[in-house]
Amino acid sequence: MAKAKTTTATPTPILPKALDSQLTKALGLVGSKHYAEALEIFKALVGPAKEAGNITLQRTLHNYLVVCEHKTAKAPKGAASPEGEVQWLLNKKDSTSALALLEKSIKAAPTSGILQFLKSTAHAQLGDAEASAEALTRSLLLNSDLIHLYRLETDFDDVRNTAPFAAIERS
Repeated sequence: MAKAKTTTATPTPILPKALDSQLTKALGLVGSKHYAEALEIFKALVGPAKEAGNITLQRTLHNYLVVCEHKTAKAPKGAASPEGEVQWLLNKKDSTSALALLEKSIKAAPTSGILQFLKSTAHAQLGDAEASAEALTRSLLLNSDLIHLYRLETDFDDVRNTAPFAAIERS
């Protein structure tokens, strides 16, 4: 009986070297939060990925394009009110920037219940239950109708059952 001849095939690379190095560079830029630079590289890789017929790479590029576009998006020009810009930042989960803007806005309008509510939301996103409950209590003193927003807002889900929120939950 003759033995089957075995051959060792050299695996074909998943990506051509040029694409691989560019993808590696772009992923490194994403890791270091240089989204605008990474976005340009990802855009440049779309055509070659299609030409190579690499569907996996095309999906990966699409996902990273979405992330980078989201991270580099500018505030809408129609966000004339501080509340609108803060809400936009919170939707992007950029709580730190939202809090910086809120501090200025609250100094200018200390009796704004909605600004206090947004401050509470930002702290909730950061997981700071105590600061979040404090700001929420102030917002409810200024505008008790905001309790309905609080109950619907999913950003509070992680802090809602903590000790600082116990009194709010009983109301």
